[in-house]
Amino acid sequence: MIALRGATTIENNSITDIKDASIELFSQILKKNNIKLQKIISIEISCTKDITKAYPGKFIREYFKLDKVAIMHFNEMEVEENLKGFIPLCIRFLLLVDEDIDKKEFVYLNNAKKLRIDLLNE
Repeated sequence: MIALRGATTIENNSITDIKDASIELFSQILKKNNIKLQKIISIEISCTKDITKAYPGKFIREYFKLDKVAIMHFNEMEVEENLKGFIPLCIRFLLLVDEDIDKKEFVYLNNAKKLRIDLLNE
């Protein structure tokens, strides 16, 4: 089993932005890691507290027809020492997948690239 991470940001707290960004991020994670949908065990999604218009997992479940996949949402922690580097309107995914691949590729899009600058040089 492997765990795959990814994050993105949205421009506005709107249903359309949440839907489009979530589908884009999920698609990129699948594509870059060559993951088949039936191999996904569960998806954990966290959002910053300024995302309130919709659940990203709802759009992922509907768009990719993931009726049998466990999807859970959480609010992202706000740790005092990190508030200076806080990235607003951020959606993060953690996928647990029944695969064994040599090189995992995490996906960070838009302003979320700041979360993992170390991965930009790979």
